[in-house]
Amino acid sequence: MGKDKSLSKSIHRTKRVVLSKEDWVNAALVVLVSEGVSAVEITRLASDLTMTRGSFYWHFKDRGDLLACLIDEWQHLNSDVMGKALEGSSSLEEGILALFSVWVAAEPFNAQLDQAMRDWARHSEAVKEAVEEEDDKRLATIKAFFERQGFEATEAFIRARVLYFTQVAYYALGVEEPMAQRLSYLKEYYRSFTGREINPETAEAYCQSISQKEKVA
Repeated sequence: MGKDKSLSKSIHRTKRVVLSKEDWVNAALVVLVSEGVSAVEITRLASDLTMTRGSFYWHFKDRGDLLACLIDEWQHLNSDVMGKALEGSSSLEEGILALFSVWVAAEPFNAQLDQAMRDWARHSEAVKEAVEEEDDKRLATIKAFFERQGFEATEAFIRARVLYFTQVAYYALGVEEPMAQRLSYLKEYYRSFTGREINPETAEAYCQSISQKEKVA
């Protein structure tokens, strides 16, 4: 018997892949984080995705339109993450440890993307303004938390700065250390940031929780 021609055609027909706007943005984010904004080029992304430049223009007017989307996506991913971590904290220990959790976890806060935005801000006034606005918002959130815990306004402001700027510098300097080592500093970090001692049982429970998540990951 002869082969079914329609079946043969369906088997050999090349499927056309249609990428969404989100696919292009995600690909651009990968390049932004790994190589910087100068590497985020239409031809490069089309090659990475094995698509034509025409597919790009189906979703974006131009490269500038894509870059604007990257800023929006950064704000969507990283904006107010710290605020959400603090809003349900009823004690100083709970709030500070909630912030620590944001910074040691890969989600929901994308630290690498945050650093890539800071690098980009050195070459773009618009991005610089967006980053500064976000930093001010985060600092205000942390300051307000300290004030809720009984700290006077000026002290709350300075402690918020010390806490937040320390973490920003940690990322900027590319500090790498095993999680066990980082957790071993918990009591001293807490004392430095708050001027108070953390409950040893609370500290131990927190360290065990983070270590367990590390093993699962």
